Amino acid sequence: MSEIFSLAEKFKIQSEKQAEIIEQEVENATTQLNSFMTAKLQESEAIIKQGMESLDTSNEQLLTTLAKHQTDMSTDLDTYMSNVQAHTVKHLNLFAKDLEKTIEAYTQHIAEMIEQREDRIAKVIKSEMRKWLIAASLGALAMLLLGLILGASLVNKYSKPIYINQQIQPQPQMQQPSINYGQR
Repeated sequence: MSEIFSLAEKFKIQSEKQAEIIEQEVENATTQLNSFMTAKLQESEAIIKQGMESLDTSNEQLLTTLAKHQTDMSTDLDTYMSNVQAHTVKHLNLFAKDLEKTIEAYTQHIAEMIEQREDRIAKVIKSEMRKWLIAASLGALAMLLLGLILGASLVNKYSKPIYINQQIQPQPQMQQPSINYGQR
């Protein structure tokens, strides 16, 4: 049994040494891993800082570029709007002149048409007045003739000749002295 104890004791000692060695190796590995990780983290941190600085620079450049872009766009938009406004005003002025000419021509055309219609109406009225004048004149003449005939017939029918009963006495005749032209 003592051999078992001594084997167990040896085994225990060896196990403890083995555990110490393993523990030492684990600790070394952990230290190396820790050093490695720390170095990598520092490297990553440096890269991140560099990236952030680069990003800040990029952001500043981007903001500068965007501001310039916005200014350029605003200038271009103002120029475009000025051009559009100038062209619009020009075209509206031309349109107004054309519209004015069109209205003037239309007004002249309407005036001519009104004048032509007035002339036609005047001709129709003159024509109708001639007809009416002729008809009225004939009617008046017919009425006058009818009145004369009627008047004459009424006068003949209802008037009786008035005879004046005066005896006509012969008036003494005076003798005119006879003039003898040969005696003188």
